[in-house]
Amino acid sequence: MVVRFSLFVLLLFAASHAYFGKENESLAVFGWVSLLQSPRTAAFEGAGSALQSRDFGAALMNPALLSGEDFGGGASWQGGDFADNQGVLAFSHSFLTGRMQHTWGFVDNGEVPHYGYDGEPTGISSHPIAQYYAITAAFPMKLFKFGITGRYFWDRLSEVDGGQVAMGLAMDWGFLLNLNSSRYGLALIGRNFGGLFRPYTKGGETGFATISEFAIGGFWRSSQNFTWLLECSAPRYSPAAGKLGFEYHFSEPVLLRAGIQRELIDVFRYARSVFDSNEDTPKAGHHRLFSLGAGYKIKSFALDYSYSMLIEGMGYEQRIGFSGNF
Repeated sequence: MVVRFSLFVLLLFAASHAYFGKENESLAVFGWVSLLQSPRTAAFEGAGSALQSRDFGAALMNPALLSGEDFGGGASWQGGDFADNQGVLAFSHSFLTGRMQHTWGFVDNGEVPHYGYDGEPTGISSHPIAQYYAITAAFPMKLFKFGITGRYFWDRLSEVDGGQVAMGLAMDWGFLLNLNSSRYGLALIGRNFGGLFRPYTKGGETGFATISEFAIGGFWRSSQNFTWLLECSAPRYSPAAGKLGFEYHFSEPVLLRAGIQRELIDVFRYARSVFDSNEDTPKAGHHRLFSLGAGYKIKSFALDYSYSMLIEGMGYEQRIGFSGNF
C-alpha cells in the first residue's frame, strides 16, 4: 500500500510539472537545496547514491539508502566564500518494517545591502534565509529497497514591501536493487519533483517547478579497502552530469574520500580533444573543481570533514559533521 501510494504521488508530480517542458525553462526554484549535503556526500560530489551507509546524508541523495538501528542522528555545518552559515540536522528511528528520518536544513546568507539603478547604496538591507523540513521513509522489499522523501520549503528573499515568504513542496524517491553482493550495487533515483505553491511576491505566479533530476548510481568495491562510486544524473533544463568518487579505508577508524563532477558533454569534448587538436578544450560544467574529505569512526559514531575547491578562483567550501547511532 505504501509503495502504491508513493508511486501515485510521483506520477501526479510528473504530470503536473512536465520534466522536459520548455515553457518553464530557467524558472526552477529552491536550487539552494542541492548545496545542503553532509561532508561525506560532498566529498563524493554526490556519487555515493548506491552505497549503503548510516550517514544521514546518504538518505538525502537516495531515500532508499536510509539504514541503521535504534535511534540515529547527525548534524553538519558548511561555510566558505559563498556560504555564510548553512547546515543540516537529522534524526532517524525505526518505523513499521523500515526506517524513518526527519531532516531540517537551513541557509542563512546574512545581511545583503540593496543598491539602486545607479549602483549606489539605498540604505536598505535584506536578510534572506531559506529552510526546509523533510521526512524520509525506507522499506526493504524482496528484490529491492524502496525509499521516499517528502520535503517542505520555506524561502524569504527580502523584507521589502510586496515581498513575502515563498513556500513549496517536493518529493524524492529511490530504488536500491538487492544484488546480494557487497562488492557492487545499483540504484535509481528521482530528486526534488514538486513546485512552488506560494510566490515570493504578493500576487505573483506559482507555476514554477523545483530543481529536479533523474539519476542512476552504482558502486564497485575493487578491494577490501577501496570503493569506486559513480552516478549519472539528468537535471531539469541542464546538461546531463557525471559524478565520480572513491572511498579508501586508510586504517580501521580513518577513511579518505574524493570526488569530481562534470557535465557529460565536457567529458566527451575532452576525450575528442585527445585525438583532435582542433577540438575545443572542455569548460568546467560545475561550480566545484573537485572535493576531498576524511572520516573518523569510533564505534557507532563518525566525525566527517570535506573541502571543495571552486572554479575560476572563486574560493572554497568546507563542511564538518557529526553523526551516530545510539
